[in-house]
Amino acid sequence: MIKNSIIVKISILFIVAIIGLGAFSYYFIREEINKEILENQLKYSQFLATINQLVRFGGNVDLIEKYLYELGLQQIQEEKALKNFENHLTPNLTNGIIAKVIKQENGVYLFLQTPTEWKLYGDFHKNKLFNYYLITFFAFLVVVFLFALVIKSILPLKTLRKEIRKFANGQTNIACKINQNDEIGELSREFENAVEKINALNQSRHLFLRAIMHELKTPITKGRITAEMIDNSVYKERLCSVFERLNSLINEFAKIEELSSRNYCLNKQNYVLKDILNQVFAMLLLDKTQIQELFSLPNENYILRCDFEMLTLAIKNLLDNALKYKSKGKVELRAKGDDLEILNFGTPLPYSLKDHCKPFFKDEKSNKNGGLGLGIYIVKSTLESQGLTLDYTHINDMNIFIIKGVIAQNPK
Repeated sequence: MIKNSIIVKISILFIVAIIGLGAFSYYFIREEINKEILENQLKYSQFLATINQLVRFGGNVDLIEKYLYELGLQQIQEEKALKNFENHLTPNLTNGIIAKVIKQENGVYLFLQTPTEWKLYGDFHKNKLFNYYLITFFAFLVVVFLFALVIKSILPLKTLRKEIRKFANGQTNIACKINQNDEIGELSREFENAVEKINALNQSRHLFLRAIMHELKTPITKGRITAEMIDNSVYKERLCSVFERLNSLINEFAKIEELSSRNYCLNKQNYVLKDILNQVFAMLLLDKTQIQELFSLPNENYILRCDFEMLTLAIKNLLDNALKYKSKGKVELRAKGDDLEILNFGTPLPYSLKDHCKPFFKDEKSNKNGGLGLGIYIVKSTLESQGLTLDYTHINDMNIFIIKGVIAQNPK
């Protein structure tokens, strides 16, 4: 994550730019220094030839100094600078004038010595190249300023990322507006507008679903009360079971709505398989006789790591589908390793499991009424919310749906 950060990439870019600017400035200034030293060496050689002519024709020191002054050369009087030239003195000079050109790393100089004194003429390149150093310094300042400006502009992306992550985790009360008149500020404002619209849609959806479930529960409750008044025990039991089934379906829809809107509080614990199956069969409205006739169940008490309500909902849908589409025999539920398998005899799925996991998926290859096409989708959603996965295979005329990794402990 850090390696792919925009801030890291921009920092690397500016570091490379600063290094490149420094290297260019260094070689450019060095080239200019060498070029100027060479030019000065040629120029000073011409001056030296002229001075030698003046000395040959009887010129004195005053005449030579006047000539150098007219050429624009200045006498160097700094003690630190003069100390570097003391080794060029000619010892025991009794008469005459000695003039010579001295080349050093920082420039070319004209050395003039008489029996009584010696003088140095010329200049330091750091004075002549001051403009180059000044331009380089300002270039570095501009690069650093631009770097700080860009970093300051993109730093709000961290805040925006945190708010988006909160929103993705279900927190709707976020504030991510950034007071910048650039693309990042515009992005934050558009995202905040989108959050407001999504919150409004979610609130209207919750209100709509709750209103529907409330309106449905009212006639179901009245119907159940009316069914209890029937004298015929057979009809009474059938009608009551129908109303219980409808009430159970509404409760399931409520759980699915909470799960899809990420308002469901997951509670994963260890549960005994037998307790989960008892709840599943209660949801399917099956008695013990029907359970024995329709299912083959394991006798061992396996420990499952899951959310009780979500897993019962998933297993209930799988068993319901297994009963609906089986061709013969019982529906078998068995444990294999840390997986829980549900098996039934029947034709293989006409489409891939991925297709059947889509909401409102319809089997166009079959003339059977497949309902709303939410069964496998509900199973997949409830399992994924617990960190579990659903797998499917077809072996020996048997459909096998596998809830992977749900068994936490096998019986000893």
